[in-house]
Amino acid sequence: MELFWEKVLGLRISKKLVEVCTTWGFNIRYFNSIGQEIRSVYRSDTTACSLIEHTPAAKQVCDICIKKIFQAAKESRQSAIEKCPAGLTVLVVPILNRDDCLGFVVAAGVLDRPLSENDRQDLKAHLSSLDVNIEEYEKNLQDVPIVTHEKLEVFKGLLETMVEEMISYQREITKEEPPSPFSEMQKKLDFSSIIGKSLPLLKIFGTLEKIIPSDSTVLLLGESGTGKELIARIVHYNSPRREKAFIAENCSAFSENLLESELFGHEKGAFTGAVVQKKGLFELADGGTFLLDEIGDTSPALQTKMLRVLQDGVFKRVGGTKFITVDVRIIAATNKDLKKMVEKGTFREDLYYRLNEIRILLPPLRERSEDIPLLSNYFLTKFCTERNIPIKHLSDEVLEYFLNYSWPGNVRELQNEVKRATLLAGFDTVITKKLISTNMVEEVEKKTYLKKPKSSGTLKSIVETVERDIIREGLERTNWNKSKLARELGISRKNLISKVVKYGLEKGEKGKK
Repeated sequence: MELFWEKVLGLRISKKLVEVCTTWGFNIRYFNSIGQEIRSVYRSDTTACSLIEHTPAAKQVCDICIKKIFQAAKESRQSAIEKCPAGLTVLVVPILNRDDCLGFVVAAGVLDRPLSENDRQDLKAHLSSLDVNIEEYEKNLQDVPIVTHEKLEVFKGLLETMVEEMISYQREITKEEPPSPFSEMQKKLDFSSIIGKSLPLLKIFGTLEKIIPSDSTVLLLGESGTGKELIARIVHYNSPRREKAFIAENCSAFSENLLESELFGHEKGAFTGAVVQKKGLFELADGGTFLLDEIGDTSPALQTKMLRVLQDGVFKRVGGTKFITVDVRIIAATNKDLKKMVEKGTFREDLYYRLNEIRILLPPLRERSEDIPLLSNYFLTKFCTERNIPIKHLSDEVLEYFLNYSWPGNVRELQNEVKRATLLAGFDTVITKKLISTNMVEEVEKKTYLKKPKSSGTLKSIVETVERDIIREGLERTNWNKSKLARELGISRKNLISKVVKYGLEKGEKGKK
């Protein structure tokens, strides 16, 4: 089975991957099952990788090296981390669907540690023999980012998660039966798959019980990461349409023209590149359920065509003249305020009211904090079980941070945070504060500080108390790096040291810097 690359690369997690690549400096390339490059996600023309690829002899050696890594990853059915001929780190993740290898995701272009002078000399000698411009290579090498082993493991986990979603989506759009019986799928996607016991969730359960048996259009509203697609799947797999297809499409992942072709299909010759007739997702979802995710990002012209499908169940393929009739239950989802968009004229009013038959508002995680411990323990158990390692636990301190954090990415952010901490914990069985994200620690500690009761005493004593607390927290956070903390506080290092001595904080030092 060949992978539908254009579809799986449109997934939200693939777009998120581009953001991570931009931040960390990876070059990402996709290859099919026979090692042919399909697409690049993020590549800079100024990287060392680009220089190698523009040198025929070096590129040939590099290609041979990559294919050897492909073979090793395919045989072991595990991700592989190796060195390329240019001395850079290469991460290869195989795309596996049961016994088949459908392709590979390759991340390269970084170093896992600074190169020693001996390493540089050996590399220069090797690359010089391959006709690489050494002067240009050394210049590019200065800009190659360092990604530590810990960060590389985090990135590997992200790639593996993306591959899992790619395979899952591939099975959906090909209507491939999962290995387990359908009853298992339905059991897996009942209300128990939503972790939580908060009042907002209980209200949603009550609504779902009423609307699942019907064909009513459902509008799911909520911030990113609140579980809109999970709710849509639960509606489908517990409805009379359960044996038909469930199709999900992210409307923000494509340009307007490409999205129209994805949704409605196109006829042969409809535009440049349309070499064969293609069925759209509305046709593939006939008899089933279609989730239109991020529907607020569609254009008014496309909204008009969607309205026709919702009202009459008919549409035309791009370039077609014949109407096609389908029977599809529509579930729309968005994190935008469609009502305000209607008022501004950016979203069709008639489409809004057609979608708004049943509206379900999914609460952000910060509004159901009592569910955070349940979700955290669920994700911890899930990740540890998948990796066949002893179950880890959150320390009381970490749980306190989780409960006081705002979670702008909601359940998805919590899931990623727990997965990241689990990877970084290694063989430790307890997740401690040092393993969670810095931005979370900073936000919670700032919030906690502002909530502290006002001190009593003279103004001078109150100011000194506040100053001492700030310096103590800063020293712990920076691992007693006084130079770094002084820069953060906007004071000289000498001034900081005098305050450390004044407040008796030198006893807590782990090492002078």
